[in-house]
Amino acid sequence: MRITYNLLFLLFATLFFSCQEKQELVEENAGYLRLQIGANTALGTKAEEVYNPKQLTVKILNSAGKVEWETDDWSKEESQSIKLPTGKYTIQASSAGFDGKSSAFDKPYYAGTQEDVLVEKNKETSVKLTCTLANVKVTVNFDDSFEVAFKSAAVTIGGIANSAEALNFKMGEMSKSAYYPVTNLYAKVAVTNKSGISHSQTDTIKNVKARDHYIFNYSVAASGSGSISIDVDESTRTYTFHFAVDPTPKTNLSASANAWSKFAYLNGKIVSATEELDPELMSFQYRLESSGEDGEWTKIATTAKDDNFEGKIGGLTPNTSYQYRLIYGEEQFVSPTYTFTTEKITALHNGSFDNWAQSGDTWYPDSAKYAGNTTSFWNTSNPGTTQGMGAIGGAVNPTTGVKSPVHTPGGQAAKLESTYKIIAFAAASLYTGSFLGLDGMSANMEFGKPFTSRPIALHGFYKYTPKVIDNVDRTPEGVEIIKNQTMDQCAIFIALATKSFQFNNGKEEEYIDYANDPAIIAYGELPSGGATSGEDYTEFTIPLKYKDLTTKPTHIIIVCSASKYGDYMTGGKGSLMYLDDFELVYDGEPTIWK
Repeated sequence: MRITYNLLFLLFATLFFSCQEKQELVEENAGYLRLQIGANTALGTKAEEVYNPKQLTVKILNSAGKVEWETDDWSKEESQSIKLPTGKYTIQASSAGFDGKSSAFDKPYYAGTQEDVLVEKNKETSVKLTCTLANVKVTVNFDDSFEVAFKSAAVTIGGIANSAEALNFKMGEMSKSAYYPVTNLYAKVAVTNKSGISHSQTDTIKNVKARDHYIFNYSVAASGSGSISIDVDESTRTYTFHFAVDPTPKTNLSASANAWSKFAYLNGKIVSATEELDPELMSFQYRLESSGEDGEWTKIATTAKDDNFEGKIGGLTPNTSYQYRLIYGEEQFVSPTYTFTTEKITALHNGSFDNWAQSGDTWYPDSAKYAGNTTSFWNTSNPGTTQGMGAIGGAVNPTTGVKSPVHTPGGQAAKLESTYKIIAFAAASLYTGSFLGLDGMSANMEFGKPFTSRPIALHGFYKYTPKVIDNVDRTPEGVEIIKNQTMDQCAIFIALATKSFQFNNGKEEEYIDYANDPAIIAYGELPSGGATSGEDYTEFTIPLKYKDLTTKPTHIIIVCSASKYGDYMTGGKGSLMYLDDFELVYDGEPTIWK
């Protein structure tokens, strides 16, 4: 099968100057840009009737990287000239409404960039920009012999190491072409023959490039084991893979991996067997993918559970690709070779609390570049007592950076001291998230900052000197507090989630239910909120308790407060906590939520 390149559409911008415009051009330090933007849609299909890649978003960025001019539909703007201040520009054009970063059916993504476009005073600049397919097209076909030999068949194609969402193609259903971001792909075909025996095989496609078209044709093997042949048409960058699958019953093994940063859990199973297998002879093997086909395999211990097998590989290198497989005996039966990539280790931003910057009257635990209510990774209760109505009577920052006492000499620590502001109690807090503004006497907040790694614990140091609770507004259900008798408590907790949470701290119904909210995948808290002993910092390690070991987070939440019930406007004035040298722990065994 050969697909040829066709120029499906071409967008032109024409330039017209009136006498008046020319006079303005002379008087101003400006020029005009004439654009000619086209798209070379080498892989045009009927898919375009569903998704319209012809609609282009165009942005013109100045030398500082800021957008000087943009449109979401170039076809509506192509007849106008673009007047710009003199200088160098970068022109970006891409399909509107889709960024090509995810897998999808019938969504080709076109993009093009032209850099160092010079617009000179009193001159016309002409630029021609061609957009090309920036993602990868995949087509799956099932031979008629498949429907005769198999009761059911399906192919799952996705990015290796979960870098692109997997999409499913089923035999007997009309399959549309799929488009993937540029990444190495795996293709897993799962079949069930007429005897009810299931089998699967996984094949990998590497060195994937933008504009490639991969066609997967599945047919029944003539005899014996399956085979693969490849037809390549370099002129159209089309690669046709012919996979032959044997429908006869045989012994098949499969395996899967759940890779963390420094370890990976392996699971295997007997897909089908023509003889009874001894579970004691089953084992996993792994090796660095970079070691190549001649790399030596390392065997690991395997635990048998019925026809399923489990194993764990420790001591792995973060952000590294490994191959693994399940074998029986001395490789009498061997599963396909699979690949996983360990997760990156993400350090906790400003976990040392050495960076502090002031913006207006508000102090932030971040560098001056990011200091702000929404831009700072760490935030505090400070904006509520330094900005807007909260600044009445003078700005107060309950949370600040201090050079003493600190855990690490030469650096800084966070000081959290609960206080009063006018008529309201202000608990000192430090959290990963954003302050979204005051709402009367309460605050709109967002907990969570983007984060995709999976640590097993939070480690750090703290000092805490509580005061008697002298302000009681509200208390959590089941908590008894006696004003001027009950001692205040501090709080430190960490959570991993699949989203961020916005809430009003004056509305208890909006508080996060860390135990039951399905978006919370892991949680841990300081076991005691009482006073620390001695003059030195106290070391702590908070294990993260995971609700499952497969879901990956998108956000991290860390909250620290000098008054545990400060969100209920309850606590003791002067309760004082110091925090220093927070870090995330990645070594060890994750804790299961029970």
